[in-house]
Amino acid sequence: MAMRDGDAKSGKARSGDGKSTPQPIGPGDIIDELRRRYDRLTESQRRIAEYIIGHSQAVAFATVDQMAAALNVNPSTIVRFTYRLGLNGYPDLQERMRQLLRGQLSRTIDPVKERDAACHLEGTSFGASLSCDWQNLHRTITGLTADTLGRAVNILVRARRAYIVAGFSTFPVAHYFALLLDRMRGDISLLASHDAFATPRLVEMTPEDCVLAFTFPRYASATHRIVAWAKENDAKVVAVTDSPISSVGRVADVVLIAGSAGMGKQNSLVAPMAVANALLHGVAAARGSSALDRYNLHDELMSRWDAFMFKQGTRD
Repeated sequence: MAMRDGDAKSGKARSGDGKSTPQPIGPGDIIDELRRRYDRLTESQRRIAEYIIGHSQAVAFATVDQMAAALNVNPSTIVRFTYRLGLNGYPDLQERMRQLLRGQLSRTIDPVKERDAACHLEGTSFGASLSCDWQNLHRTITGLTADTLGRAVNILVRARRAYIVAGFSTFPVAHYFALLLDRMRGDISLLASHDAFATPRLVEMTPEDCVLAFTFPRYASATHRIVAWAKENDAKVVAVTDSPISSVGRVADVVLIAGSAGMGKQNSLVAPMAVANALLHGVAAARGSSALDRYNLHDELMSRWDAFMFKQGTRD
């Protein structure tokens, strides 16, 4: 049955009795569907959605009663939620999550076992911290795809101006990324989301521009405001964040998930930095000789000014 324009936009089809029924979800689309619908969910439904995204392995292999106990909700609430997503109940949700996990495992190449690598630090806070970073990086790599990274790079390469934004403790990653991206292409604006000087540059934003936002718990509110301004001006948004249903992740055109769980109060920035490096290499490859020429000119100027103790191409 053909859908009306309004129905197509809402993701619903019309049944014969005129009632709205959820449109079936394609394989592997569970996370994207939760991201799209998050703002329309009730508080209890949001808790279920967050659990599905944050505990994919548990959902794939636990019973509905076990998941309900973890969330302190009635199992029927979870079952109704799966039907709301257009699935055929909880077993269908489990199968979709198993497909997702199989895809991640097929991309995993881990020649060095984490336990072996950190065994000499076992029982120390150093070993626990480094193991946590290892796990963040491992989960980040298995969750990324070449297609998603490629779309992010395409946005960064084609944009008239690229705005790189982050706040507070996440800002060093944005600073590093903007510094190196500026060596490959011009028109880069680095914005600390809590910086009052950002406003004059934001008013110049156009649909030909893009924003790359690094945002992790507790999520700088100003970063979200800048992204909202970008969407208002039809600029493309790439988010590097810890969840597709973070405030920025829900509205971004491309979402790159990076693990940021830390051992203490602070986030771990190891995986976000690795994603930043991957994007930089992607931009360099996409721009080819133009990026290399610009980079070399920068190095020549820095060498002329004696900026570094070691000259380009020399070793101690």
